[in-house]
Amino acid sequence: MPVHFRKDLQYYKFCLYGFLKNQKFHEPFFLLFLLSKDISYLQAGMLYSIKEITINLLEVPAGIIADAAGRRRAMLFSFGFYILSFIVFYISETFTVLIIPIILFGIGDVFRTGTHKAMIFDYLRVNKWNHCRVEYYGRTRSWSQAGSALSSLIAAAIVIMSDNYSAIFIFAIIPYVLNFINLASYPAWLDGEQGKFEFRQFRLAFVNVLRSLSRSFRKLTILKLYVNSTMVSGFFNSSKDYLQPLILAFAIGLPVLTGIGDKDRGTVLIGLIYFTIYLFTSAASRSSGMFTKKTGSNARGLNITMFTIFLAGIGTGILYHYSLEFISIILFILIYAIENIRRPIAVAKIASDTESGSLTTYLSVDSQMKS
Repeated sequence: MPVHFRKDLQYYKFCLYGFLKNQKFHEPFFLLFLLSKDISYLQAGMLYSIKEITINLLEVPAGIIADAAGRRRAMLFSFGFYILSFIVFYISETFTVLIIPIILFGIGDVFRTGTHKAMIFDYLRVNKWNHCRVEYYGRTRSWSQAGSALSSLIAAAIVIMSDNYSAIFIFAIIPYVLNFINLASYPAWLDGEQGKFEFRQFRLAFVNVLRSLSRSFRKLTILKLYVNSTMVSGFFNSSKDYLQPLILAFAIGLPVLTGIGDKDRGTVLIGLIYFTIYLFTSAASRSSGMFTKKTGSNARGLNITMFTIFLAGIGTGILYHYSLEFISIILFILIYAIENIRRPIAVAKIASDTESGSLTTYLSVDSQMKS
């Protein structure tokens, strides 16, 4: 497949960003971490809800602020909140204290989602590589998924060696500090049109972004695009964590690693299975450009993947109901893979159909509707 963009230094910085950002050592074990603090499933659910409420309240305003005040600055702000949340997670021992880091993590999310993608598409626009949006973003996203794969193995090793779920947060600070440095090295012009922060300019930019958003949402094609993008990704995000207990229940029954304790055995198996899943999703993201060429257009690719994911989701539920757990897990992994083919297509489509100066805001709207 011919590629029409250059893998320059900034390309590798974008890839490094995704790889380091996805060193989320807590992700495969976050629910187990919460339960280790002697909180109930109800309280764990409340913490998840608090994070989603934080995101929904701040998502679009954060996108507007990033477009108006500077995207690179917003990203540095985001990673500062992530690092602070990891520190508080590590020292948290009660449900009440855990509310603080979950809010800090949510704030980090709202200043990150959409912002880095907007910088990538700005970089492509300046270099006249707009026709490579799906291929370029798909390849950088594949590095994110590769980072998740490695992260799953490292997290399992940390939990086994420390016998402490909290330790994963301290170790997660290291790649996030490295990514903070990586982001700080991005060229200043990727901040967007407003290079130097001044309140008057910020206010004017804020108003312009709102006007741009208003114009776009009067177009039926934009509304249909958002519904197509967010309906599927919302389904994926709301269902993907159910894979964890399904895997754990199935894995514990397998006649492997019987010489070690149940906790360590479960930890090893979760790490290995998630490592395998993310290898699949990394390859899926890398192939998204080829997929759009096979289907003929971004729009057709989105429609095909939408129906495939919904059918696989229904099939997963039916198979699990009839105790066919292994096949159900396979379909769940298929959903992961298709979503990672689909996501670069959806993001590229939003970037091509909206106004570039307010792209962070449009992608933040996409993220909020998904939540």
